[in-house]
Amino acid sequence: MEQAYVIILANGLNGLGAVRSAVHAGIKAYTLVANAKDLSAYSRYSRPFELIPRNPTVSEIKPILDRIRDVEGTPGVVLACSDPSAELIGQLKDMGYTAHHLIGPTSEATNILNDKRRECLVMESGGVTLPKTYYLLDEERPESYPVLIKPRSFREYEALGSKNLVLNDSREADEFREKFRDQLDKFIAQEIIPGADDNLWVCNVTFDLNQELSACFVFNRLGTMPSHYGVTSLAISRDNQILREECERIGKALGYTGPAMIEFKRDPRSGKYYYIETNPRLGMCNWFDTRCGINNVLASARVANGDPVDFQPQKNDRIYWNFFGDLIARLENREKILTIARLYLGLLRRHRVGAIFYWRDPLPALKYSWDTVQNVMIRVVRVIRKAMA
Repeated sequence: MEQAYVIILANGLNGLGAVRSAVHAGIKAYTLVANAKDLSAYSRYSRPFELIPRNPTVSEIKPILDRIRDVEGTPGVVLACSDPSAELIGQLKDMGYTAHHLIGPTSEATNILNDKRRECLVMESGGVTLPKTYYLLDEERPESYPVLIKPRSFREYEALGSKNLVLNDSREADEFREKFRDQLDKFIAQEIIPGADDNLWVCNVTFDLNQELSACFVFNRLGTMPSHYGVTSLAISRDNQILREECERIGKALGYTGPAMIEFKRDPRSGKYYYIETNPRLGMCNWFDTRCGINNVLASARVANGDPVDFQPQKNDRIYWNFFGDLIARLENREKILTIARLYLGLLRRHRVGAIFYWRDPLPALKYSWDTVQNVMIRVVRVIRKAMA
């Protein structure tokens, strides 16, 4: 029996894709968002949606979940689309909450994955291949450059002012060390594996209750926003048995159950794949998974309900495309207009999946496009004002 409904703790593209994937599978979806302007709130599949506090506590979310259970009369499946909501599911598990199925890792596994230092140490002990990693920045100095500074958790993004920071040489490293001398424990550093964005790979997966890989969709990034160190803006679906096996090792190392997004980078010099990170939630591109035949929302619902997960092989050579995001990232990276035009014209010959646009649900794409145009205009005005000052 398939699960009757899911409760999606929605956030941005992740949440929008999850809602669409649920409806695509014929599953009723309750959409909980912290912001009425979230992309999910503009989807016709999210009507009506429900507003919840930003980063709610267990005591704040529990009455909302209980009310849904009272309406439905049977348990649903709660799914996370952000790191904070993944932590929330872990906390509900710890308190023994049983009104709904909580599909996700234990709070211990989530806490490990939301702390880059602990995450990398666990992966190393589990035999997963990592870039050279520096855990104690007040004591260790990189052996070579460039290196990537990573906040240990999403809570430290604000301290750094961004999701990560590239240090190109020892001078920049010394400047970083001086600026953050009282906060160095909040960060780790990793060797940057060389190679363009097309060496980046992502596996959107679901592990069953026995920590076995029950669903796996693999894609090769072709572009990120911002370039090189951002989220997926352009990708192609390509199966990869090496990475499937690596994901199996990761699931066992963590004792992991539920959906996850696992990232790798291939070193073009050796052909070796290096582990980058695991996000303990549905991946941002989960709608791409679904359109290529691997619905991780459906897989999570079946795992939670004790049903078998049986998918056909993924559909390869399909393109995921966030047009505005990818274009802006390439222009900011100073790629030539003609080069970008040739790339995009070539994509028109392939089967494409829009990151946001879906002809049966067009409003989120209109909202995103309008916001993007506004943001670009604001940045242009700032540059002009700065030049005239």
